[in-house]
Amino acid sequence: MKVSPLARLLISCVATALASLSSACGGATSPSPATTDSTALHGAGVPELTALPLGDGNISTSPRVGYVYSCQTTFGNNGAPGGTAPWIVGSTWNQIAKPLVQGEVQWPNSRVTISVSGTQRIVSANNLPSHPTGVFPIARTDPAFQYDGNPNAISEQTILLRLSASPQAAATPTCVPQGLIGFTVSGAALYNALDGAGRDAAAHEVQDRCAGHPQGQGQYHYHSWSTCLHDAATTQTQHSDLVGYALDGFGIFGQFGEAGKRLANADLDACHGHTHAISWDGQTQTLYHYHMTREYPYSVGCFHGVRS
Repeated sequence: MKVSPLARLLISCVATALASLSSACGGATSPSPATTDSTALHGAGVPELTALPLGDGNISTSPRVGYVYSCQTTFGNNGAPGGTAPWIVGSTWNQIAKPLVQGEVQWPNSRVTISVSGTQRIVSANNLPSHPTGVFPIARTDPAFQYDGNPNAISEQTILLRLSASPQAAATPTCVPQGLIGFTVSGAALYNALDGAGRDAAAHEVQDRCAGHPQGQGQYHYHSWSTCLHDAATTQTQHSDLVGYALDGFGIFGQFGEAGKRLANADLDACHGHTHAISWDGQTQTLYHYHMTREYPYSVGCFHGVRS
């Protein structure tokens, strides 16, 4: 039976409408609100959560936009086991489709204090986050276990960082270490974008609904943006809040820049930051600062400043 052009057009329109209705009514996987950043409007060049660029291989030996300038250049086999990760397709990964570690563990003893004493900013914490976490070690009954059997339990750490309260730019940017590169106001550590195998950790390793998990010594940390970090810039009309400090003393802010623009790699320098007027210690100052983004390397790609 022949189908007229008009009939084909009507069929196509109905199919498109049904697909949109299915998505709106929950036909697709619906992650926890704390897992994803659902703000739809953003600047040009910002990738969608369903097609984030995979950062595998983006490790450099000098500052480079979109790369981690890593002090470590050889890697082992640590990290999530290799194998099938259905949310990774080719050169992109789908954050919406990625499984999350189940559970909601409270940490009532969470402690973090940040103060300025003379020329130093002192961060003292026990590294237990102020928000709930998933259950670690990951239970065998958790669907995430088939992809990442993280055997580590979250435990208290002794954090005492003495950072520069008035950070200064280094003559040239320097590399970031494997592991801790900064600390957040939630009480959790911030690691660089790499897992123990040198891959894109946010894509390969399985985290909880707050984008965190513990490493071998029990240190709970993020590799990428966590929606459990408080950021009032959700209406895209204002600059993001301060969410942490890098080890060179410069501030780390959320995903939104001036006038509430969601930022991408193209908006930032090789270290994942830029300079303009921000609120800093209760005053407006024109100062360099880093941003978290959806795009790898997600946060600090190299240190812009002089480390204490």
